[in-house]
Amino acid sequence: MPSRRDAVKHSSDFVELLREFLTASAELAVALEDEAALGFDSLARAVGDDPASSLFRLKERSHALFRSDGLSSEAVRREVLFDLTVGALFHAAMKLRESLYQRDVYAPRLASLRAATDGDPDALFSEFEGLLERSAGRVDEGLSEVRILLAQTREQFHRMLVERADERGVVRCLLQRRALVDQTFRGGFDDLLAEMYGDVASGLVEAARALLHSAYFVEATKVLREAAREAKAPRAEIDQLERYAEGMQAFLDGDYASSIAALEAWADLGGPVEVRRFARRAASALSRVGRLVDNDAEGAAIVDAAKQLQARLESASL
Repeated sequence: MPSRRDAVKHSSDFVELLREFLTASAELAVALEDEAALGFDSLARAVGDDPASSLFRLKERSHALFRSDGLSSEAVRREVLFDLTVGALFHAAMKLRESLYQRDVYAPRLASLRAATDGDPDALFSEFEGLLERSAGRVDEGLSEVRILLAQTREQFHRMLVERADERGVVRCLLQRRALVDQTFRGGFDDLLAEMYGDVASGLVEAARALLHSAYFVEATKVLREAAREAKAPRAEIDQLERYAEGMQAFLDGDYASSIAALEAWADLGGPVEVRRFARRAASALSRVGRLVDNDAEGAAIVDAAKQLQARLESASL
């Protein structure tokens, strides 16, 4: 069984893969969107054999993460299949790129050369022209293959995301790249959240919780308020998390009285086991208040309130 450290590393690597997948999928889709405008230059921005290409980076990350000799579980087999499909997509896209290069670069040069040639053209002209014609004919075939493989990688990645609903980094990445998620998956961000967490509201709450764990309190509050507008919103949980976000952000802003008031309201609401981790963080913050406020009557009152709440939170975090 992998250690917790290995599991965290694997999750972090998967998030990096997710970022590359969303970028590569979007760039490739844009390049393929208009067949009439499809050319070597437009495809080359997304497809290449070096790290400047998002599809190349995706292939390399996938190989590094999912290359395995073992096929011990359905999840591992799905990862290996995804890696194979990404590899096939990369090579199909490179073949399409080469066909477009021959059509867009070699063919016009050959035509110019023929026009400048006096007398009967060399037999090699005809042979080369035949090669270029066949290459141009492979563009449609290559385009169809790339589109099919791109759709398959999206479907496979969609399944892997649903399996990783409990990984905070994954949902945070999806939230931060919401526009790309909408562009990549059928049904977009909302449908993906519903599949991962049962409904959109629960997914947004999970995304907000992931932001809170990373101390993005303002961003988490915005997401919680969005979740509250959903019909199936878990309002008690949202209210509790909002109070925590408000209290911790007020501490960062130096408004210690407001921070204590919000964190007291949060503590009064109670909550799940995870609150213990938040309680430890809040208590740690409150322990520093004495060094941050003025040495006067008002400051003394704030310090006293902070110490009382700190003791309460420390007992709650045991």
